[in-house]
Amino acid sequence: MVREYTDEEPETPSVSEPAAEFGTVTKRRMRVITDEEIARCMTLEESERLITEKIYRFYHPEA
Repeated sequence: MVREYTDEEPETPSVSEPAAEFGTVTKRRMRVITDEEIARCMTLEESERLITEKIYRFYHPEA
């Protein structure tokens, strides 16, 4: 039995970047926040403190 070999490689599929679209930037309207929403918010410092306390209590359950 004689096998025939070739030097040809099968065609490899190629991947390319998607086409860039220029000039399609849309203007987003900024949302207006009401005074009520601001009153219900917390500061970043308060948020960080609460998260830190939760982490501490998780790792120190006896505290």
